[in-house]
Formats: sequence, C-alpha cells, structure tokens
Amino acid sequence: MKALIRILVPLALLLVTLPAGAGTQGRATGKVLDSKGAPVEGVTITVTTPNIRNFKVTAKTGKDGSYGFIVNDATIRYDLKYEKEGYIPVAVSKQKFSTVDVTTVPSQTILKPSEAPGQAGGGAPAAPSPSEEATVAYNAAVDALGAGDKATAEAKLKEAVGKNPDLPQAWSALAVVAYQNKDYPKTLEYGQKALDLDPSQNDLFGMMTDAAEKAGDKKAAAEWRKKYEEVHADSPESLYNKGVEAYNKGKMKDAEEALAKAVETKPDLAMGHYLLGMVSFNLNKKAAAKEHFQRYLELEPNGKEAGTVKELLPLLK
Repeated sequence: MKALIRILVPLALLLVTLPAGAGTQGRATGKVLDSKGAPVEGVTITVTTPNIRNFKVTAKTGKDGSYGFIVNDATIRYDLKYEKEGYIPVAVSKQKFSTVDVTTVPSQTILKPSEAPGQAGGGAPAAPSPSEEATVAYNAAVDALGAGDKATAEAKLKEAVGKNPDLPQAWSALAVVAYQNKDYPKTLEYGQKALDLDPSQNDLFGMMTDAAEKAGDKKAAAEWRKKYEEVHADSPESLYNKGVEAYNKGKMKDAEEALAKAVETKPDLAMGHYLLGMVSFNLNKKAAAKEHFQRYLELEPNGKEAGTVKELLPLLK
C-alpha cells in the first residue's frame, strides 16, 4: 500500500480567546472588593436573563472575594446582581460570557458599605472621599459597558482613575475598552498599570498577548504569551499552541499528544481537529485523520481550511 505523503504547512498560533458558539457553555469568574480594595466574602451573585423564563444561577464569594459560575448558553446576555447585608447592592446588565475560563468585564466589582462614615447616629452624611467617588464612577462605567456604551464607560473609567489612580480594576477595564477600540498601545499601557497594582489579574495576559502582536511588538507578545501559557498550561488554547509549535518543528508525536488533550478538553475546537487530522495524516493514521477532518467540517463547513480538508479526504479511503 502506498504511504501517505507527508504534508507540513506552518500554522499560526490560536488566539487565546475564542468566540462563543451557539449553545456552548459560558464561564465567568470575578472578584468583589470594597471601596478600599479589600476582598468581600459572602457576597451573593444572582445571574438571570430575560431570554430564559425562570432562569437563575447563584454564586457566593469566598474569603478572597472571588466567585465563578457557568451558564449553558454563551450566545445570550445575562444580568448580575451583587448583594450582601451592610453593602449597597450593585446591578450589572447585559453581560456576555466567553467560552474561555474568564470573562472580561467586570473582572472585579466594587461594593460600598450602605452606611457611610458620619451617618451613624443620625449625623450629617460625610462628603464622599475621592476613593468613594472613584467607586461610583467605576460602577457607572460597568453599567455603561453592559449597555454597550463604550464612550460613556471610557469617560467614567478615566474619571475613576483620576479620583483614585490605585484602582486596578478601573485600569483593567480601561485596557479592555482600548482593546475593543483597537487602540493596542493604550491597551498595553492600561493593562500594565492594572497588573502593576494587582499582579493577580492574570486574565489580562491573553488580551495583552494579542494587543502586543497587533501593535507589532513581537518581543512583548512572546513575553505575554509565556505568562499566559504558565497560568493556563492546561487550557485547550495552550495545548493547541503547543501542538502547533511541535507540528511546525516536525515533531508529530508531540503534536499528536498535545492536540489530543486539546480536543478532549474542548471537543468543539475546530482548528484542533483540523491540525490533529493533519498530524494523523502525516503519521499514516488514516482512520484518525478522517475522523478529525470530518469533525472539522461539521464544526466549520465553510472554514478557511475546508478546501484543504475536502482535497485530503478522498486520499483516506
């Protein structure tokens, strides 16, 4: 039997954030802080959507103020409400959650005590501090982002960091807005300020990688990608990228191992199936190549590699 021809076409790395597909799960994590930047434990987060009657998901923050939840349909928008006794509730509308582990905004939410200093005992309310004014501006920006009003959100975020330059979540949100506006130098500037103040915001690493690449700074892109890979070593995107690197170096066995884990973790990773099909083709594993090529066409019938797949499938009979 004639051996299959080795085909080796250099492939680009997969972007570290993938668009949500219809019916796919959405995952979100975040953190709740008070106006001084301290984590707030025991906050109830209620998630609802007008698209699904009687839908409700709840989560609570842990000691570090963090929380997480999963929704079954990442294609629709959700409303969130943050509540804890002794704090003013915060509502965030029309949020959309990524199929990646962390949503973008709000990655952090600020709750302000319901009784401001000076109000106890019936005294006159004290004038809000710059930190409290920054909190109000930040929460207004989050609402504006949820409503799709980026211009108002950007103005409010700049107001927030003007009142309190040490507010990492505001710098983080500014970075996201700059990224959405395709202002990649500002994305890197604002993201760096957020991380200088709070190094735990590693959900920014993927965006910073892409912004550096699009800004033409290959060295910075490589550094940010390395940080992303360290944090998300077992994510399907990282595993895919490892498979790409091994494939481009002709290390088919290593590529096969990484890509198999990637599609096992994320079965609808179309490019993972395509590349695993290419690897299997080169390893003369006809059945596996056919399986993954067909899966790629199911996921992306008009994808950029559909033509290549259709040319190769007849060779696998």
